[in-house]
Formats: sequence, structure tokens, C-alpha cells
Amino acid sequence: MDQRSVESLTLHPRLWRAAVAALALVLVIGLAAALWLATRPMVKTSLTPVGSLGAWTPGPGALGTESGEWFVLRAQEPGRVAFATAGLELTDSVVEVRAAPQSGPDDAGYGLVVRYRDPDEFVALLIGADGYIAVGQMYAGTWRWRVPWQQWPHIRRGLSENLLRAECQAERCRFYVNDEFAFVIDAVPAQGRFGPAVNSPEAATFAAAFWDWRVWR
Repeated sequence: MDQRSVESLTLHPRLWRAAVAALALVLVIGLAAALWLATRPMVKTSLTPVGSLGAWTPGPGALGTESGEWFVLRAQEPGRVAFATAGLELTDSVVEVRAAPQSGPDDAGYGLVVRYRDPDEFVALLIGADGYIAVGQMYAGTWRWRVPWQQWPHIRRGLSENLLRAECQAERCRFYVNDEFAFVIDAVPAQGRFGPAVNSPEAATFAAAFWDWRVWR
């Protein structure tokens, strides 16, 4: 075998390894780009005056009361996401609110409803005083957890205040707690109303307060 044949045999494995490494690099760059697109904040445009949000309308199983600047929402039925919604219909938007639990078990949840179309179609971000977080979706009257309950380190526990934010664009919503990115989900309604939400394993024992609403669209 001449020298060129030997070099040819040793060159091919090197080229193969280089090709595999290049492909792996492309995949890593693609995944990094996808993650960046999924987590980057939306550009906030015009801030909507709070007075234009309208009165909160409690949904099924919810009781809402005004207390100064606070809106206090209470779950009246166990195991059901209770909510209230503003009259404002939103498409691409950023919704932000400060919230804190007032009473009830630590494994109850409180948070945001977005893309609310009717009681059978909406998305909810929920956190708990025990440091857990979840995202659920009601679609065609069927509830499913898009992100099951799990611990998350950026939640302030107990009766502490937490800053919640939902950034929805087209059929995708990104969720943040205390300015830390949590989750992104797709296949949500392209528009809808928003508001506070609570969920309790026990009836009429859990309430949360919501204030300092901000809406950009």
C-alpha cells in the first residue's frame, strides 16, 4: 500500500469526527437560540391606565372584595381554580401584579389568569406559600396541568409578597415570578381577558390579595 492510500484511510475518520463535532455545535447553538427566544422579555409598549381596567368580575366559585388598593379573592369551592377578570380584552400584552396570601393552607395556590375566553377556556399561573409553582390550562371544559406542581427557588414563602408577570404574544405565554423566568407554554388562545386566581384544596379557607396591577400592550 502506498503512502497516499495510508493517508486516505487515516483522513476519513478525522473528517468524520470533525463533521460530527460541527453538527453538535450547530445543535447547541440552535437550542441556545430557541431558549433565548423563549425566555427573553417582551418589549413593553404603552402602559394602560389602571382606571381603564374596569371592575373585577368574579367567576364561578370565587368571592371578591375591594379593600383599599387591594382586591381580595377567596376560593369558595375546593379543588377548583377560582378567578376574577377585568373587562379589558387583550391580544399581545404584558400583565404584572403584586400578590400575597391572606389565609388558608400552605398547599393552596394564588396567581394569574390570562387569555380568559370563558369559564371553559383560560390559562392560569399559580404559586403557593410553600414555594411550589404550576401552570394549568382549561380547554373545552377540560383542565390539565401544562406544568405540574413543583418546587421553585424564587418564590417568597409564607405570607410574603410576590411579583407575578405574564407576557403573552400570539399563542405563547411566558411566566415570571419576582422577575425570574419560570416557564413558557404554547397553544394558548390568541387573546382574552386577565385577572387574579386562587386555588385551594379546602373550600372557603383560602384568600389572596392582589394590588399594583400594570398592563402593557
